[in-house]
Formats: sequence, C-alpha cells, structure tokens
Amino acid sequence: MPILDMVVIVTMAVWGFMTAWFLLSYMVDRADLIDIAWGLGFVWAAWLTWMLQGGGLGIKLAAAEFTTLWGLRLSLHILRRNVHKAEDHRYQEYRDKWGKHFWTFSYFRIFLVQGVLIVAISSSVMAIMLATATARSWLAVIGFVVWGLGIVLEAEADAELVKFVRRKQPGQIMTSGLWRYSRHPNYFGELTTWWGVAIVAISFGQWWGVIGAAVITLLITKISGIPLLEKHYANNKAFQRYKAHTSILIPLPPKK
Repeated sequence: MPILDMVVIVTMAVWGFMTAWFLLSYMVDRADLIDIAWGLGFVWAAWLTWMLQGGGLGIKLAAAEFTTLWGLRLSLHILRRNVHKAEDHRYQEYRDKWGKHFWTFSYFRIFLVQGVLIVAISSSVMAIMLATATARSWLAVIGFVVWGLGIVLEAEADAELVKFVRRKQPGQIMTSGLWRYSRHPNYFGELTTWWGVAIVAISFGQWWGVIGAAVITLLITKISGIPLLEKHYANNKAFQRYKAHTSILIPLPPKK
C-alpha cells in the first residue's frame, strides 16, 4: 500500500477513535479521559496498519505487540491513577478559561490535536509495517531491546511515583529510585521506547521511521511534557534544590 493511502486511512480511523472518546468524555463530563485514550490510540493505529498490510508474523507482528504493551500499560496506569480523583487540574483550568465553549474547544484543541499527534508519532510504526525490504536482523534486535528497555523504564518510574504519592507529605517531591538520577525518568523511558521503534524501522531501510520518534521528542522536551512540569514546580523550593543536582532527562549520577 502506498504511504499516502496508509496515512489517510489511519488518519480517518484515528479521527473516528478520538471522536468516540470525546463523546464518552462529554457524556460523563470528564475531559481527562483523553489521557486514557492517548495510549490506546497508538494500539489502534498499530493493529490497523498491521492488518492493512496483510497481517503476518515476524517483526511486524512483534511491532504491533510491543506497541500494545506500551500503550495498554500506559492507559491502565492513567486509569488507575485517575479513577477515584476529580478531573485533572489542567482540564479544570481549561473549563475556567473557555467557559461555555469548553467542550467545543476541547474537541478541536485537545482531542483532535492529540489525534494528529498519534498519527504523526505512529508514522514510526507505519514505516515498519510498510517495509518491503528484508530487515537487518542484528539492527532489528537492537531496536527491540531499546524498545523493551524503554517500556520497562517508563513502567518502573511510574510505579515508583505511584508508591511515593500514596505516602507523600505536602511539599515533598520524588527523589529516590530512578528519580534520583533524572527529574523525568518516565519521559526518558517513553523517548527510549520510540527511538527503539525508529531503530527497528531503520533496520528495514525505512529512514523516515525517525519522524515519529522526533515528533514525540520535540513534544516532550520542548512543548507539553517537561516544560509544563518544570513550570509547575518553579516555586517549589524542594524541587529547586533537587533540580540543582539532578539531570533533567537522561539518568546521570547526581551532581555534588
């Protein structure tokens, strides 16, 4: 299947997926369901591209399975985190800002924008599914090892944070475990995951597979991930002390 046809079909499918999640969010009056939909959107896109290319076994099936492992784990983590809480403060702020237009703006500026990002980032998986050449097996193995390592790192960082939040005191911040070496180890795990995907794509000679990894790297490091969290803790003195001797992203020994 030509690349453009694949992109159009996946885009339309993701549009329908995100619209369904928007309608569910509207019915239960919780816009933060989008956070659960995010990971599942990648799972939907991965299996769709796998089926469009005729299914099959081997590396392409493994790519769909690894994407499912990453996306499903992330969505379940967010579901467990949010199930007994009020709507995330970010969306409550949007409610105050957008007023009576909240749901209209949410559809176009949150749900559909994230849908576009899912398609863009999933291009790395599409590159694998569209490959016709034979993969360099040694490079594919390296890619899957990196991919798997990223999933494990992100899951461990999230688990450590969940345990900490259960017993934290007001003003405390997470500084142990993986968080001792990076201020955002969960994001480092996520980026490792997607660069692993890119390496697998490159093993087929699909160099455009780096596009998705590059997009999520830009998103996390420059736009919505790390910058927003760093800003959120700008007035937290404990975080500023932590920041002074802890790497922002790549896990490194603490500075003395």
